[in-house]
Amino acid sequence: MLSDQSTSARAEWQSCRARTRCTRGARYVTGADIVRISRTLALEPWKFTQTAPATAGDPTGIVLDKGRRRVTLKLANAAHGCVFSILTPSGAACCGLGDIAPVACRIFPIDPKDGVPRVRPERTCDCHEWKLEDLDRGAVVKAMSTWTADRDHWFELVERWNALAAESDEESDIKDFQRYLLEAQSAREAGAGWPEDVTA
Repeated sequence: MLSDQSTSARAEWQSCRARTRCTRGARYVTGADIVRISRTLALEPWKFTQTAPATAGDPTGIVLDKGRRRVTLKLANAAHGCVFSILTPSGAACCGLGDIAPVACRIFPIDPKDGVPRVRPERTCDCHEWKLEDLDRGAVVKAMSTWTADRDHWFELVERWNALAAESDEESDIKDFQRYLLEAQSAREAGAGWPEDVTA
C-alpha cells in the first residue's frame, strides 16, 4: 500500500497502524472480511467475533431474537485491542492476520467510511503525519473498489437477513446469522442467487 516499500517505511506504517487501529479494534469490518478470516484460519466466525448494540439507522444492524435485539458484528477485542493483534517481546504490536486482515485495516491510514480515499488524522499517533502521497495510488484505488463492493454486499446481506428474521416465527441468534453469511458469501462467489432464492 505504501509508495515507499523500504523496510523502515513499512515498519513505521505497521507501528502507526498498531497504535491506532489495532489497539481499539478493527473498524468497518464487512461480511467478506469475516468469511475470508474464517476460511483461512478454519475457524467458525463466532469464535473470533463479538456483537455490540447497533445505533439507530445503522445499515449493519442485525436483527436477532424476533426483533428484540439489533446488533452489529465486529472482530473480537482482547485486553490489548483486536484479538488478532500480537504483542512482541519488545512490547510492540503487529497484526497477526497479515494479508487476510480486513480491507479497512490494510488500507491504513485511509479512512474508507465515505467510500472516498481520505486520510483522517489519528489522535493517538504522533509519530508520522500520513498523506495520500505516502501511498501507492493504484493500490489504494483497487483496495477502495474492493471495500466498496464488499460494503454494499454487506449492507444488502444484513437487509435481507433482517427481512427474513421479521417473517420467521423462530428465534434466531448471532450464530444463525453467521451461518447465513457463510452461505451468502459462497453464493456470491459462485455467481448464484441469495441462499433464500436458491432454496425457494
